[in-house]
Amino acid sequence: MEAPADVPDPDTNHPAPSVKTDLKAWQRSAIRNTMANYRRAQENYYINGKPLVTLEDGSKAFSLLTPPLGSLAARRRVKLIMENMLQGQTAASAEVNFGALGRTPHVLTVAVTYNCQCDCLHCSAADYQDRTRREASALRFEELKSTIEQSLALGTTCVVLTGGEPLLYEHIYDLVAAVDRSRSVCTLFTNGEFLREHAVERLKQAGAFGVFVSLDHSDPARHDANRQRPGLAEKAYRGLRLCQQAGILTGISTYATKEKIADGELDAMMDLARDLGVLEVFLFDVIPTGRLSAQRECMLSEEDARHIVDFRAKYTSLADYPRIIHQTMFSSIAYPCVAEGCPAAMVQIHLRANGDVCPCDFTPYTFGNIRERPLREIWEAMSTNPLYAKPSARCRLSQEAYWVKLSELPPA
Repeated sequence: MEAPADVPDPDTNHPAPSVKTDLKAWQRSAIRNTMANYRRAQENYYINGKPLVTLEDGSKAFSLLTPPLGSLAARRRVKLIMENMLQGQTAASAEVNFGALGRTPHVLTVAVTYNCQCDCLHCSAADYQDRTRREASALRFEELKSTIEQSLALGTTCVVLTGGEPLLYEHIYDLVAAVDRSRSVCTLFTNGEFLREHAVERLKQAGAFGVFVSLDHSDPARHDANRQRPGLAEKAYRGLRLCQQAGILTGISTYATKEKIADGELDAMMDLARDLGVLEVFLFDVIPTGRLSAQRECMLSEEDARHIVDFRAKYTSLADYPRIIHQTMFSSIAYPCVAEGCPAAMVQIHLRANGDVCPCDFTPYTFGNIRERPLREIWEAMSTNPLYAKPSARCRLSQEAYWVKLSELPPA
């Protein structure tokens, strides 16, 4: 289904191809309003004096996690959003049904391996790492590739490869190349140690869209100590420069804690990001999972959350700093009819290295294994579950009540 002729394409501001089927007046109005909101949501992020990167095909990138403006993948996302809105909205009600029929997993994150040379004190994957190694249950390349293809068929427009350390996966370049660029971008999260000349060149040839390097602290010594890997920070900095020289978009991934909010570390990280010349900083909230699972007190409070909003607004207004994308921003960009909120099972789905499928990377619950059920069935079971039936203004894992409800779910 194409947009009606009088609905402008948000990437070009020109009319989109005409629709081949008749739409009711309320449907045409819903599409127009949705596209206006979608354009506004994106402009709130990529305008404000921040640079756009013109890619080789002429499309313009503003984020490592959103298809570049003017690309086929971006137009595909717009089309899917319109379809979601028409499926979920009725003429009699302005409310939107965010069940499986009105929802798309725009972002698929994949733990391609749990192998890692670091031993991070906050590692969220430690439990899965031990289990996958003990059971020898890691997915084969063909299984990973098949799941990515199933996700693209569901509408995914951003495939994110994580770990462990994804560059330790022997077929990583083949997996990057397996992502259809006409439908989706492919971005990696890495600790950066193995971003050497040969690896960066192969990532570029395979079609990698962007690379986020995870940094825990602006002080290299403290970062290395937290990862228990001497010299890691300097290798990561060098890897970012090599990616930039190769034309791969770069970003920094970091996380917010009460301590970092109080002592100004987040500001210092933004200074470092500016000095490194990255396009984007991805800011996660600290989550009590993995090695932090017994530390519920680490969860950010409502006051901390308000500080993060103010922090983002501050650096959005400063033209010489990179953009900040927070984990809660996916929902509002993909579904402009809802406020910013938790992306898990709303616009995001996560595949563990052993085939388990979860609402996000940090949720310690699976709705099924890809070896036993098709991804479409798992996605529908997940997105219609009462815990994910409605949007959540904040990350669900930052709410104690959610943990109680999660513990009451039956095994998948």
